[in-house]
Amino acid sequence: MNQLEEFAKQVLAEHTEPLHPDLVPYMEISDGGWAMLRHPLVYQVPFFSNGTANAIYAQKQKEIKDALGSWNYAKFVWLHERPYRVEAFKKIAKNLGDVSYWQLLSQIWVDTENQYAYLKDWKKLLTADRMWRNEMMNEEDAELFRSLPEEVTIYRGCQKGLNEKGLSWTLDKSNAEFFAN
Repeated sequence: MNQLEEFAKQVLAEHTEPLHPDLVPYMEISDGGWAMLRHPLVYQVPFFSNGTANAIYAQKQKEIKDALGSWNYAKFVWLHERPYRVEAFKKIAKNLGDVSYWQLLSQIWVDTENQYAYLKDWKKLLTADRMWRNEMMNEEDAELFRSLPEEVTIYRGCQKGLNEKGLSWTLDKSNAEFFAN
């Protein structure tokens, strides 16, 4: 069997293998008619194949068990797909010391694309009664913060009626205008 035939056989096998039952409820069909898998550990848009999804899921389950077993809570969070990291963080937040809490939350915040999807959760997490909130800033951010005058103008880029009550602001008016338009 040549390489092309071997590859075709593998692709066919991946599409005929049943999808893991844990993943099935997370399958969707887009408005355009293509399949999507949006599971906290396996995110394929568009959907590739059952075999690939199953293999990723099995590997991530193992790595999650290892991360929790070694108290590597940051790894636990980062093993989750981007849209589900806030949920993952909520599961382990009680296990974190204050400095670790704020540092990891900051990293998740910076990496999050749609804060509005978890607006209530973000508000609760960001107002947690914990010390060392300043640990959300890296040294560069802290230096910029210290350099600001006592009064500053901040901007919020949003559209009227859409996510007006979000949590992202900027000192750069052109950046706000970009997000507003």
